[in-house]
Amino acid sequence: MTSMLVDPLHYPLSEEGARYLASATFGHVIEGKVVPSISGETFAVHDPATGLQVARAAAGGPEDVDAAVASARRAFDDGRWRFLAPLEQERRLRRLSALLTEHAALLTDLDVLDGGVLKMYSRFLVQFAVDATDYYAGWPTKIAGTIPRVPRDVAVYATREPLGVCAVIVPWNAPSAIVVGVVMALACGNSVVLKPAEQTPMTAVLLGQLCVEAGIPPGVLNVVQGTGESAGAALATHPGVDKISFTGSAETGRIIQAAAAPTLKRVTLELGGKSPFIVFADAEVEPAAMGAMYSVWGGSGQVCTAGSRLLVQRPLHDAFIDAVVGASKDLTIGPGFDPSSQLGPLISEAQLERVQRYVALGVAEGAQLVLGGSRHGDIGWFHEPTVFTGVRNEMTIAQEEIFGPVMSVIPFDTEEEAYEIANAVEFGLAAGVWTTDLARAHRASRALHAGTVWVNTYQEVNPTVSYGGVKQSGYGRTLGEESIGEFTTVKSTWMKVSR
Repeated sequence: MTSMLVDPLHYPLSEEGARYLASATFGHVIEGKVVPSISGETFAVHDPATGLQVARAAAGGPEDVDAAVASARRAFDDGRWRFLAPLEQERRLRRLSALLTEHAALLTDLDVLDGGVLKMYSRFLVQFAVDATDYYAGWPTKIAGTIPRVPRDVAVYATREPLGVCAVIVPWNAPSAIVVGVVMALACGNSVVLKPAEQTPMTAVLLGQLCVEAGIPPGVLNVVQGTGESAGAALATHPGVDKISFTGSAETGRIIQAAAAPTLKRVTLELGGKSPFIVFADAEVEPAAMGAMYSVWGGSGQVCTAGSRLLVQRPLHDAFIDAVVGASKDLTIGPGFDPSSQLGPLISEAQLERVQRYVALGVAEGAQLVLGGSRHGDIGWFHEPTVFTGVRNEMTIAQEEIFGPVMSVIPFDTEEEAYEIANAVEFGLAAGVWTTDLARAHRASRALHAGTVWVNTYQEVNPTVSYGGVKQSGYGRTLGEESIGEFTTVKSTWMKVSR
C-alpha cells in the first residue's frame, strides 16, 4: 500500500471553508439561530484522517430537544410554511438549491474534514443534495388529492396533507446527503427537527442557516446536535414529534421503532445491508471487477449498499479474484483532501476497531485472507482493503454488516444456488447482478429479495427513483414519488348535498 505523507495540522481548505471553520460555533439551530446547549456542554469533533480535534459541537440533551420540537410545532401550527402558497414554497426550495450550489466548496470541505470522505466522493454527495433539492422543489404544486365516486346525496374529496413535526435522524457516512431527508419533509409542508450524527455535526448547522437565507421561515427547520443516547432517544419518545425518519444500523432502528411505539409515531427506517454482488460466468470481467471493488472500497466500505458479499460462479472464480486483488493491492490510502487518495479513513477509532474484530473473526472461522487485513499507518483511522476467499455464507463475516473495506468471496455453481445464497441473510437492501444474459437478468431481479437490484452496474442513485429495503433493512421509501406518501397523510371530507 502507498503511504501518504501529510502535515496533520495543515488542511487545504477553500477560503470559505477556512473562514467557516475558524468562526463557526457548531451549535443547535433553533428558530433560525445558532445557539449553544442549555447545559453549556460540548463535545469534540475529530478529523478521521489524523485523529485530531478540529472543532467542538453542542452536546444536546432532552431540554434542547424540547426547545427544538416546540419551535417546530409553533411553526407548523401557525402555518408559516405549510399554508404558504405552493408556488412560493417551490421558489424558496429552489433558492435553497442555488445556495447549496453556491456553497458547494464549503460543503465539500466539511464532508472531508469531519466525515473523512474523499473529496471526489464528497463532490458527488453535494451534487446529489443539489439534485434532490431541485427534484423536491417541484413537488409542492404536485401533491394532489382525489374525488372518489360516492352516492349522489354526498360529495367527498380527499386531500393529502403534511404530518406535522418530523424528526429526521441521519448517519455520518454521507454528511451532505442529510439535505435529502430534510427537503423530502419540507416539500410536503412539514416542520423538521434534524439530528445529525455526533461524528459529523458541521453540515447540519450550515443547512439550517441556508434554509433561513433561502426564505424558509425560522422554526420550520431546527437542528439538535448530540448523541443518539441523549438527543436521539429524546426525539424518538417525544410526544410532540409526529414522524421519525431514521437512517442507520438495524440495531438502532429496532430501538427507535420500540421507543416510538407508545406514542404511535409514524416511522420510516432505512437500515443496514449485506448486499450480494453476483457475478455469473458470462459476465464481462473488467467492468464487473471494477464494480465489485468500488462497491466495497467506495466510502471505505462505510456504505449501507456495499456489495460486501461477492458471489462468483465457479468457472470464473479464480480469474475474477485475481483481477480484483490485482487492481486493489496498490490503491493509494490517504486523506480525503489529497487528490491521489483512492481509499480514505474510517470515521472513528471505534469503527476501526470494529473492522479489525471482524477481520479476526473471519480468520478464526477459516476464511482465507488474500488481501489486506490490517490497520494502515499510525496516524488517523485507516484500514487496508481486505479480501477473504473460501467464505461460507453462514460465517459471521458473510452475515453481519461490517461497515468497512472488507469483501467476502463466496463461490457458487448454479443460478438457483446463487439466489439461495443471496437471500439467506437477514438484510434486503440491495443486490447486484453481472451477466450478459438478458433473460437471466430478469430472473435474478424477480428472485432476489431486496429493495434495489442493479444489473451490470452498481450503486446508481437518482432522486426520481425510490430507495429502501426489506427484511432487517427497514421499511418505507425515500426518494421518488413513493417518498411523498411517507411524509403526508390523507384526509377525507364528506359533505351532504341538498336536493
